[in-house]
Amino acid sequence: MKTTHTTREEMWAKQCLSANDIDYTAWERDKSMLHRLSKISHSCTFVVDVYKCSYTYASSNFVDLLGYDSHKIETLEKQGDYLESRIHPDDRAQLAALQVTLSQFIYSLPLEQRNEYSNIYSFRILNARQQYIRVTSRHQVLEQDRNGKAWLVIGNMDISPDQKHSETVDCTVLNLKNGEFFSPSSLSIPSTNLTHREIEILRLIQKGLLSKEIADKLCISIHTVNIHRQNLLRKLGVQNSIEAIHLGQETGLLG
Repeated sequence: MKTTHTTREEMWAKQCLSANDIDYTAWERDKSMLHRLSKISHSCTFVVDVYKCSYTYASSNFVDLLGYDSHKIETLEKQGDYLESRIHPDDRAQLAALQVTLSQFIYSLPLEQRNEYSNIYSFRILNARQQYIRVTSRHQVLEQDRNGKAWLVIGNMDISPDQKHSETVDCTVLNLKNGEFFSPSSLSIPSTNLTHREIEILRLIQKGLLSKEIADKLCISIHTVNIHRQNLLRKLGVQNSIEAIHLGQETGLLG
């Protein structure tokens, strides 16, 4: 996988979500359900709004178990990355890198397969006694927009029964459809099976050439260019040229 300096927020932005495709009444129903569950569950539950690129909910258990400020938890949307402030600094950096790597893998998949995974992390976090303890945090898609793109991501954090001394963030990826587990180190971007001509056209699209200009440059018809464009979008599992260029950069097809 090609190494980049892409941030997690930039990966969230790749969803290209539109307000017209999001139903916030669904989130109000979800939030009401999560409030009820927090009264019977000891998990620390949080939700990320990918459209807003921010945390939008955290359960009161973050206050009781981990010592977070109750007012900041209640006003989480205004608090930036406050929810991450008690994570061990070394682990926080590892988590950010892992999340980008896993996002790159997810975005390399066809759209219909991108929401089939749950990422499970184990890392250190400061508890209410000001001691670093290990927690397990499991993340997966809670809600999709009308086009099937991940919009809300839910995380459930629990104190790990294995309080081993480790300075490494552990991570496992679960395929929710077939039950298979993967290690991030074993994940690779699947072959796109693009032909040489399709890659050539993708590179010209990246340079800003229109279909007619590509046709003239390659001495082929506009109709043929458009067929190649449709095929490469289908093979990459993206909806438009901008997404194709982003994915091409992440996979190393484009410089």
